[in-house]
Amino acid sequence: MGTAPGNTTPGTQTVPGQTPQVTPQPPQPERPAHFEALLGRFGEQLTIPKWNFADGVPTAAVPPDRLRDVCLYLRDEATPRFDFLAELCGSHWPAREAPFEVTYIFHSLERHERVRLKCSAGGETPTLPSIVDIWPAANWPEREVYDMYGVTFDGHPDQRRILMPNDWEGHPLRKDFPLGEEPVEFYRPVGGGQELA
Repeated sequence: MGTAPGNTTPGTQTVPGQTPQVTPQPPQPERPAHFEALLGRFGEQLTIPKWNFADGVPTAAVPPDRLRDVCLYLRDEATPRFDFLAELCGSHWPAREAPFEVTYIFHSLERHERVRLKCSAGGETPTLPSIVDIWPAANWPEREVYDMYGVTFDGHPDQRRILMPNDWEGHPLRKDFPLGEEPVEFYRPVGGGQELA
């Protein structure tokens, strides 16, 4: 639905003396208090990425040997406590020194706050510590990251494939995984018209 020529969309016209003034909001703190407390507790062991995420979730990179300590702090000591594992997923960045990155998003059910952790691994057999005993919900996502990217989780109770067949070779979401394809037959009606029922 359009507007008549010369008219503007309702609500977009500026009328002197009648246009409501928008009061500027006070600047929001750059980092939430719970994230500042996390940084204060673990100091230089955490790294803050240089980029901002569109979802606004505060993010820190943690070394593998400190992952479990940070997770236990978030679950047991942080204010608010982060008692829900909302996401665990992997990614592959071949140009990096430690190319396999696992992302964890923790949620506080009490205050609806979130924290994102990123932990990277490299080598022939990239390995990270399992957090299944801290958050049982990590069980299947860790298996999926193992299946798709080949990252093993030290201490996982059942480290085996979850999506691909057991005899599958390789890890299909790695960027260096060989591409394959199957020809797909598409049906196109003669003349490009619609087929009658």
